[in-house]
Amino acid sequence: MAKKRGIGNITSDLERQINSDYNDLIQMIVSDLPDVSPKDTGFFASSWKASTQRPQAKDDKEDFAPWSGYKRGSRRADVKPRYKVPTFSYKKQPTVYIGNTVLYANSALASKDSGIGFYVQGAMGALVKETFRERKAGRIFALTGQRDASPIGYEKLGEFVRTDRSSIMF
Repeated sequence: MAKKRGIGNITSDLERQINSDYNDLIQMIVSDLPDVSPKDTGFFASSWKASTQRPQAKDDKEDFAPWSGYKRGSRRADVKPRYKVPTFSYKKQPTVYIGNTVLYANSALASKDSGIGFYVQGAMGALVKETFRERKAGRIFALTGQRDASPIGYEKLGEFVRTDRSSIMF
């Protein structure tokens, strides 16, 4: 049985839900970016970072294995996320930056193989809207018996009782 929660918990419950949605959204975005990134060696696609400070483009692939052994143009895309996405608090950290830490980030973003611009302008915006949209109350249906027509009859809970078929009123 569900645990009863009083109205006095509404603020903490809402904050918890907003923080959960906020962190889920950040995680989804950071997880999506490698898929739309250009993948020559995979180093750029592996270097997305979420932080409360702007990620600095300072990493050279020559300093990181296995990418240091890959030649430019090798098309050996080895994508392994290098940064764990931390947990953020919407109240304490209302601004989170998601960026790439490789030296050549600007040229990779402008690459003809990059889908990042389209992702940010399209799918990411839709993801933000979907994550923080106002949700309508769910609907619950209860099996109430066989109707003359298929499928088996379901009634929306809360509907008034009709005498022409079996139904349950809640």
